[in-house]
Amino acid sequence: MELFLIKYGLLAVFIASLVEADVIPVLAGVAAHRGYFDPALGIVAASVGALAGDCFWFYVGRYKAIQNSKVFLGIRPKAESLFRHVGMWQIPASHVIYGTRVATMTMFGAHGHSFGRFAMFDGASCIVLTTLLFSLGFALSASASIILVHVRHVEVVLLVTVALSGLIFHLVQKATHRGLQSAPTGKDHI
Repeated sequence: MELFLIKYGLLAVFIASLVEADVIPVLAGVAAHRGYFDPALGIVAASVGALAGDCFWFYVGRYKAIQNSKVFLGIRPKAESLFRHVGMWQIPASHVIYGTRVATMTMFGAHGHSFGRFAMFDGASCIVLTTLLFSLGFALSASASIILVHVRHVEVVLLVTVALSGLIFHLVQKATHRGLQSAPTGKDHI
C-alpha cells in the first residue's frame, strides 16, 4: 500500500481513504515524512477522502431497498437503541472501532438524519482522527509497520469487546424476559 501512495501521491491518499480511514493516514504520514508530498496536503487528502467515503455510505442508507432489507430490519432496533445512548458520538467511535464505520454511516443515512449535521460532525471527526493518525505515522515513520500492527490489534480488541458486550447484554435481556414470563402472577396463588 505504501508503494501505491508513493507512486500516485495525494490522489492515492484520497482514493485509499475512501475505503480505509485509519491505516491510510498512518501510511500517508510515513510517505510525507520521507518527502513524497507536503504533510498538510496529505492530511487534507486523507480527511476529505474519509469524509467522501462516509458520505457515500450515508447516501446508500437513504435507499428504500436497503431500509427494507432483512439485514437492516434485523439490526435496526439495536442500532437505534445504541444511537439513543451514544448519539452522534457513534460517528467518531466508528472510525476507531474496526469494522463499524460502513454500518454506522449507512445506519445514519437510513435513520433520516440531516445530511448537513452529519457532514459537519463526521467532517470534524475525520479531520481530528486523520490528523492524529497522520502525525503518528509522520513522527514514527521508522517504525510505522510496528505502529500499524498495534493500531489493528487495538481495533480488533475494541470490536471484540463491543461484540461480546452486545452478546452479554442480549443474553441477559433474553434471560430476564424469560424469567418475567415464567414468574407466577398474583392470580395463580388465589
